[in-house]
Amino acid sequence: MEALIREGIDTVFGIPGVHTLEIYDELAGRSDEIRHVVTRHECGAGFMADGFARARGDIGVALVITGPGVTNAATALGEAWADSSPLLLISSQNRTEYMDRDIGALHQLKDQLSVTDGCTAYNHRVKDPSEIPQALADAVGYLRTHRPRPVHIDIPIDILDSKADMEFAASNRSAFVADDREVAKVARLLRRSKRPLLWLGGGAADATEELTKLVRLLDAAVINTCAGKGVVPEDMPNCLGNNLRSDEVREFAHSCDLLLVVGSELSVRETFRGELPEPETMIRVDVDAPGRHGLYAPDLEIQSDAAEFATSLLEHLRQQEDGADRSGFAREVASLRSQLMEETSSRGNGEIRAIVDILRQTLQDEDIVVCDMTMLCYRASSLYLSRRPRTFLFPRGFGTLGWSMPAAIGAKISQPQRNVVSLSGDGGFMFTAQELATAVKYELGLPMVVVNNEKYGVVASNQQRNYGRTIGVDISNPDFVQFAESFGARARRLTDPAQLPSALNEAFVAGGPTLIEIPADF
Repeated sequence: MEALIREGIDTVFGIPGVHTLEIYDELAGRSDEIRHVVTRHECGAGFMADGFARARGDIGVALVITGPGVTNAATALGEAWADSSPLLLISSQNRTEYMDRDIGALHQLKDQLSVTDGCTAYNHRVKDPSEIPQALADAVGYLRTHRPRPVHIDIPIDILDSKADMEFAASNRSAFVADDREVAKVARLLRRSKRPLLWLGGGAADATEELTKLVRLLDAAVINTCAGKGVVPEDMPNCLGNNLRSDEVREFAHSCDLLLVVGSELSVRETFRGELPEPETMIRVDVDAPGRHGLYAPDLEIQSDAAEFATSLLEHLRQQEDGADRSGFAREVASLRSQLMEETSSRGNGEIRAIVDILRQTLQDEDIVVCDMTMLCYRASSLYLSRRPRTFLFPRGFGTLGWSMPAAIGAKISQPQRNVVSLSGDGGFMFTAQELATAVKYELGLPMVVVNNEKYGVVASNQQRNYGRTIGVDISNPDFVQFAESFGARARRLTDPAQLPSALNEAFVAGGPTLIEIPADF
């Protein structure tokens, strides 16, 4: 607890168990320094820590017991890995003489570290109590200086029961900074470029001010990933948003002569199954070491913190003469953006568009939308225009059903002064519905919008399209209003999406969560 507090950690999510009694006893004595949020499932604890981390832009911590606590939290680790979220999982472990032996000890796994190894970047077992501060400093330092994939620390209960002198270590917080000569080279390439395109991912979230200035300075075009929504305001004339699935946007990208990628792994999903056209020159800036990703081979790779790089790049650009007239290019980008807006506003299900429009009109720029894997959110990823980073949270990488509601709880606890909205389908909501109890316990003014079509709708549409029939997609739901009220939450069933603004505004000021059900046929 002292090591966490020294690192600025003020909140942990978890459930106490007989293997974590020592940790929880210390938590009880330090509740004024570090808050514990008790959840109803370890997966929920992991999702809440993930949502907390994404909304704050810093580490979220989950605390679980040996065995089933770890396996329950493994889905949250997988989601955090896929979406590069700074999640720290601390687990207990059987006594040293019992662990990793098939002798029937309580909560025993064959090899607990191997369970978490496939979805963590740092996976460490403490072997001596005096090692704990350094292990935590190493884990925290990794999360704050590298691509923030989840980390795990495993502590046997006999170590937790021990006493030892401690030396507290400070974590490494020094950011990767690009070589000045490399930045100068990028500046020269950008000044010569007649058709520059920026590709912005979630790793650029802390560089929003600098990158927005860069876009304006160069009249550059912008495409953002889902995690990069709002790094540059999506309603800027230069911004083409999260729309690479559009044939016109891919054709436009192919016509650009320089692509500067900042804070993105260029994943299969974000590049439309690897179909991002490569321009004449591709530059990639990321905290990941060069050569880590195989889909594309950039002409120049720079390992750097995004904000440090963008600040230095702006300085170099202001010292150089601009060698290209991009006024025509800027008009072309603005025209393409207008075309995209017209197409997206008329394409697809009208009810979905109406809900997304209402959300955008009702919410302030700093408010946070937390998505689940549901058709509403798929469409919102391009329809909902984000103006600030970390305001549109989506489990896009791992694609985890049930993420939204607990992640929204974490986001609200992380940012209590901001409005947070959870968006789920009925199928996904029921994956983690028990966490309603957590939202009620902590009196969170959190609206949970559940679009109810009584089916796994995305799967049903794919089955129907591919095979002409469906199976396993029709589901039976509780009466959601009564269900929520049984937890002590408020609830409301809408008969028209036009009722959503009043329902949201009432929920924001309520003394607890509100479930808002919207019956739908999509």
